Amino acid sequence: MLVVYDSRFGAGKAFAEKLGRPSQSVSEPLNEECVLITRNEGFGQITQITRAFLDEHKDLVRGFVVNGSMERHAESYCFAADKIEKEYGLTCLRKINGQGTDEDVEAVKAAIENL
Repeated sequence: MLVVYDSRFGAGKAFAEKLGRPSQSVSEPLNEECVLITRNEGFGQITQITRAFLDEHKDLVRGFVVNGSMERHAESYCFAADKIEKEYGLTCLRKINGQGTDEDVEAVKAAIENL
């Protein structure tokens, strides 16, 4: 399954690449099912680019991962995940800190296999 990422500073892209699957940016054309790696913006908001992507491709997204910074934004850590679940009816596979840990990678790989 394709992994699509919204990555401002590279953490989402780096995590996507660790999954060992084909990956691309949310700004590239999409015509197949995917897993989305996205991020918070501001105080736990859905990024504008992710919102536009989901408005157009929600039916192709099988699950998503949100990365955030527990160190810098503990009070709003990965709040975008809850908002995406509520607004788009999608399933959050994992909330990760930064580029994620080896445990995060293995958990998301397993979740993708079960989709």
